Amino acid sequence: MSTAILEEETMGTDLPTVSVDLEHCTSHDLSIDFETFFGVEPRHVSPSFRICLSDLSYQPKIDRPIAAWAPTTAPFIATIGTGSGTEAVAALEVFFPALSSITMTDLSPKVVSSAKSNLIPAVHDAGKVVQAVAMEATALTGDCLEPLQGQQPWDLIYVNLPNIPLPEGAILLEEQMSSTYFSSAQLPYRVPPLVSSALLDLHYTCLIQARILSLHTPDGVVLSSMGGRVPIATMLALADTAGYSGRILSMAWKVQSEPNSVIEGYATQQRRGLGPFYFYRTTALQRIFHGRTPAGAAPRALQIEQELLSERIDAEEIGHPAVVMASVRK
Repeated sequence: MSTAILEEETMGTDLPTVSVDLEHCTSHDLSIDFETFFGVEPRHVSPSFRICLSDLSYQPKIDRPIAAWAPTTAPFIATIGTGSGTEAVAALEVFFPALSSITMTDLSPKVVSSAKSNLIPAVHDAGKVVQAVAMEATALTGDCLEPLQGQQPWDLIYVNLPNIPLPEGAILLEEQMSSTYFSSAQLPYRVPPLVSSALLDLHYTCLIQARILSLHTPDGVVLSSMGGRVPIATMLALADTAGYSGRILSMAWKVQSEPNSVIEGYATQQRRGLGPFYFYRTTALQRIFHGRTPAGAAPRALQIEQELLSERIDAEEIGHPAVVMASVRK
């Protein structure tokens, strides 16, 4: 595929496939304008559509979008932590006509059921081949890449998972907890201190699983979508430690969602000796990223990080860089 862009344990393979109700939205819905949300004009999917969200789904910030995809040839794609399914919609647009199969995973059957149902309105006026790929998308539940075992290898695995350990007494599958927090039960491998101190445990776990379980093709790539609250050098070291060569594919910025819980979560972990974790005023991010596309900023990621050094803060209305790292086997 061409792209522009520990101690192993045996895991079970009895994984549930999720049934989907394509007719009925059991919670609330949102209207999506593709070009506004993803930053490109659609050619293969519908220009506007509505998505349905369960009460456990992470709600996409349709008023503050950031595009993170880059052109790639990838017939088989999996999105991990799919949430509302908008990443799968983007895959239908970006990777078609080479795209022939999409697999979406999340922890909750309700979440992936809603995510799969959201593909249908997104292709309501698209061509029949695109509609067929959307209709035949697979929705699975499970931790990290565990649901992908026992199937054909993927050309691209897109990972968008939370970073903050679950607070004591909290329930992971409640409201939108699983979009922000993770449980130590999701970690089947020993995580190096370099990784755990940066709260990138799940991203490391996914790379290890992808490698030892041979979940991608020989030229396949794992895209790790990470909030840039830790040094980029740490992200690249994560890939190296897991047996991959990482490079920054995309770099943009976003307003911090759910700031009260997220910032407090990072602050709690920093008081325990992890981190440090950096945030920035949105005005500073707007100034430094002005005129830079996500793909154009990526080769200058370390330079941009240096420009942001004097802007580090930990309160007020803040944002953070958002980085997509592509990892390929060494």
